[in-house]
Amino acid sequence: MGYLSSTLLSFSALATTAFAIPDPICSGACTGSIRDPAVLRRNDGTWMRFSTEGNLRIGTAPSIKGPWTTNKGEDGAMLPGGSKIHLDDDQRLWAPNVFYKNGLFHAHYSVSTIGSQNSAIGVATSVTGEPGNWTDHGSIGLPGDKRWNRIDANFFQECADCKPYLNFGSGWEHLFQTTLTPDLLKWSGEEPVHIARNKTLPHGSQTYPSINEGAFQWWVPNVNGHKYYYMFFSSGACCRTPKEGLSPPGEEYKIMVCRSEKVSGPFFDKKGRNCLTENGGSLVLGSHGDVFAPGGQGLAHDPDVNRVALYYHYVNKADGTYKDYRFGFNWIDFSSGWPEVVE
Repeated sequence: MGYLSSTLLSFSALATTAFAIPDPICSGACTGSIRDPAVLRRNDGTWMRFSTEGNLRIGTAPSIKGPWTTNKGEDGAMLPGGSKIHLDDDQRLWAPNVFYKNGLFHAHYSVSTIGSQNSAIGVATSVTGEPGNWTDHGSIGLPGDKRWNRIDANFFQECADCKPYLNFGSGWEHLFQTTLTPDLLKWSGEEPVHIARNKTLPHGSQTYPSINEGAFQWWVPNVNGHKYYYMFFSSGACCRTPKEGLSPPGEEYKIMVCRSEKVSGPFFDKKGRNCLTENGGSLVLGSHGDVFAPGGQGLAHDPDVNRVALYYHYVNKADGTYKDYRFGFNWIDFSSGWPEVVE
């Protein structure tokens, strides 16, 4: 959920060492269309992973490194019967954003059909986070609007009693931020704030701007004397195969970031470009080696090693199909003021 104690993440005295981009870390069940992962550590030390396929598939591991295990079908689903929300017979559930608050696991999830604004954000809760233990509360009540798509929800709260924010959006006008009611189950009614947009047209035949989506907010209370709010997002074409025509290098899915000294922005990139009005965004992780189109990212703090993991899905180019989305993570370091992937 982007909340860490200031003791854990004070980077003013740390040094950064440059490395070649490391391979994704994962063992066990790391393949099999694991899209849009959400990862967190339960209080008993079990790591939990939630992903798009199979009505929000659930996996577990003793460490964020693995070995991960997951059950197929209804036995491994968060919502085996689907959502209370019904928009279309062909709808899918995707992009769970899971966090623990007030003794419950909360999951904001998306309901939509591909490429459509016929979408909604729902919420479910659980005591254990395990399959078969989730209660679906249906839609949070965020209204539709021609400016935004109601998918890719991301909860952010700086402290236990701070205002609960919800970032969301994909396509159209891209990324927005609003707030939730104190129980975290409904939209507060507060008008969404526009936080990021990309107007850049890709090369080739695409006639709409490169998409920003999958916002994930994180804060670090002390980076060389500054408090920063980081807005991570995925940008580019997420899911093209060679048959469909792969996007040109640099225009495929990739993980970007902007930062601000205020929770709702304005956000800027490393070059000082405004991420709402100047197509801003700095690359955190893109395609490299056999890793193609990483995205659908999130961050998690591992208390066992006191490090922050950037987790994501990606395609292994060596497979050749560009269809098997895999799970992996890398450690990141904020000591320079910007997140950098490190060994």
